[in-house]
Amino acid sequence: MQIKAAGIESARDWDDLVLREHEQTERFRDPPPDEDPWAVMAGNFAPPDRDEADLDPAVPVVETYLDKSDTVIDVGAGGGRLAIPLARRCSRVIAVEPSPAMRARMDSAINHLGVGNVEVVPATWQDADIPVGDHVVCSHVMYAARPILSFMEKVHDHARKRVTVMLRERPPQGNFHELFERLFGEKRIALPAMPEFRRLLKSLDIEYDLHRLEDRPHGVFRSAEAALARSTQRLFLNPGSPNAKRLAELLPTCLVPNRPNGEGVRFKWAEPQRGWLVTWSTE
Repeated sequence: MQIKAAGIESARDWDDLVLREHEQTERFRDPPPDEDPWAVMAGNFAPPDRDEADLDPAVPVVETYLDKSDTVIDVGAGGGRLAIPLARRCSRVIAVEPSPAMRARMDSAINHLGVGNVEVVPATWQDADIPVGDHVVCSHVMYAARPILSFMEKVHDHARKRVTVMLRERPPQGNFHELFERLFGEKRIALPAMPEFRRLLKSLDIEYDLHRLEDRPHGVFRSAEAALARSTQRLFLNPGSPNAKRLAELLPTCLVPNRPNGEGVRFKWAEPQRGWLVTWSTE
């Protein structure tokens, strides 16, 4: 990867945005619990079943770029939502995942579905000591990656053929920003997402293919109780803390019935998450 002054400047802007978001989070969050922060939500990242009824929409797109003999590296593999279906479409998957809760979910699915060609690596991407593969995929991981330039260099250098990245138009917590602002009285700093990533790629002179993925509902909950539980998690609050109690009082004024689209409730301001897949050749 050739890095020029424009790439260094764009990466610096990305890193600064991540740093400022993290600093703001730390000012308002409750003390973090000792356990894995992904323990509660790991179930949301489960892979599809044997019939692939809930197949991630990125998989058929990635498959068009895959050869059956390829080795795929899945950066931040989560519960195996991509790693397991991709393993059925290639020779081998190396799934890099630092969260114990996510790895437990993935290991369970690997055993249940009888997938024998997934190697799970318990490490962050920066610390992972793995061989080069053919195709590196990175699904909804880069939002908080920092320093982004070394992250990107490692992704690029570990792909003999191709890199594929999935990102949303807005960061994953985008629909919780308004709630943050109402609770704390301060505008929420947003993590970088697809617009910033495209600017980064342009500054690095990377030519890429762009695929639009289907919108996903967001800011929608099966009940007011579920909305409170998820909002407490997303705002990094501990149940029963003073801020969590304030949130419980505020939240009913922010919810409306989720009609005519379905049952449950949603934020008044909720917008679907627009998904993108970006892919480029490294050959």
